[in-house]
Amino acid sequence: MYTLEQAERLAADFLRQETVGSDREAALVDKDSCKGEKGESFYFTYNSVEYLATGDDRHALYGPPAIAVHKATGECRWVGMKEFSEVDPFDRRQ
Repeated sequence: MYTLEQAERLAADFLRQETVGSDREAALVDKDSCKGEKGESFYFTYNSVEYLATGDDRHALYGPPAIAVHKATGECRWVGMKEFSEVDPFDRRQ
């Protein structure tokens, strides 16, 4: 089983690999409120480095809102908005 810290490194590597050649560098959001776990996965949100530094919406990335990392296998994948809303890994609907 992977720990949250190990899963976060895997998610960061996945994000780097998936965005190679992109015009915007992306990074995981480094806030505890943007990391979570539900069921068999850890979840991490991300955005462009420029957006994270400035908060300027012109630099925000749009698309899958998070990356999921399977706790047992370490497999990383994009999480779509529908799944993200259903899973609610950060318990924001409380």
